[in-house]
Amino acid sequence: MQFPVWSTMPQGDVELIENEVRWGILGCGDVTEVKSGPALQKAGRSTVAAVMRRDGEKAKDYAVRHGIGKWYDDAGSLIADPDVNAIYIATPPSSHAQLAARAFGFGKPVFVEKPMALDLAECDLMIDAAQKANQSLIVAFYRRALPRFEKFRALVEEGTIGTPRVTQITQLSPRSAHPDVAWRLDPAEGGGGMFFDMQSHTIDWLQFVFGPATEIRGLTARQAGDYLAEDFVGFTGLFGDIAVTGTAAYTVAETLEDVTIYGEKGSLSMSFFAHSPIILKLGDKTEQITVPDPAHMHQPFVERVVAHLIDGAPNPCSGEEARRVNWVLSEIYGK
Repeated sequence: MQFPVWSTMPQGDVELIENEVRWGILGCGDVTEVKSGPALQKAGRSTVAAVMRRDGEKAKDYAVRHGIGKWYDDAGSLIADPDVNAIYIATPPSSHAQLAARAFGFGKPVFVEKPMALDLAECDLMIDAAQKANQSLIVAFYRRALPRFEKFRALVEEGTIGTPRVTQITQLSPRSAHPDVAWRLDPAEGGGGMFFDMQSHTIDWLQFVFGPATEIRGLTARQAGDYLAEDFVGFTGLFGDIAVTGTAAYTVAETLEDVTIYGEKGSLSMSFFAHSPIILKLGDKTEQITVPDPAHMHQPFVERVVAHLIDGAPNPCSGEEARRVNWVLSEIYGK
């Protein structure tokens, strides 16, 4: 199938925020506890003004623990709050499009968790709503800004392993390694199980580094049948000029997760979901390169988001770019 051409050109000036981004968080679940919520509070010129969760007591508990002054059990009330000038959506993917559209209706920019939406149609609705509102849509593919990943990218682009040829993605884990978080295991809520949720990060990073994906072929299966989503996903494709293969199995005994890039002169590998050194192999020599991860994984990316919203710096991951991830996922899953 020919890869569709989607514009990544700037879409004109968007309305900027003055002085400080005052976030309203929709869905203050696990990802907001350490990775993103504190990052929104600790980044310069950024604060969290209000949080929302359908369970009001849980919303209050989160707000009290994190020193946030307002909490809601209704999304519309938070979005309409005049003290909130930007919306961070950290709910399951099934609600992203609806909540983003509501936020854009109030003239507020949106920072949304990945994957961007359940399917391409919802991605297009979000992009269209952002354009009509003259507001920014930013998707939280935060590995684009993490120092360890930036070092990994630099080693590739500097030619450390020569011209890259092949990338191998591997993710193996037992059923017990991922608890029953209902939305992650139900395609109607999460899109396609653990792979759809987690490997969207890897797909985005590879396109960010190597270019748009083409010629995607996928295979999915429900081998154990423990839940509605697929527990095995395999795929092949081209990312720019790089051949990429991926294997993910979530009901096997072994635990293994890494991304290895093979070039003319050697290889680079590291884990994408746990802190690990970068392993550089050149001939018979192996070197470990250690780059620490920040305490709050979203923070380097959030700092770029804030610069975009206040200063007009480039969007660190636009809706159009994130839509490309959904296109790859749709090809893998045959949807």
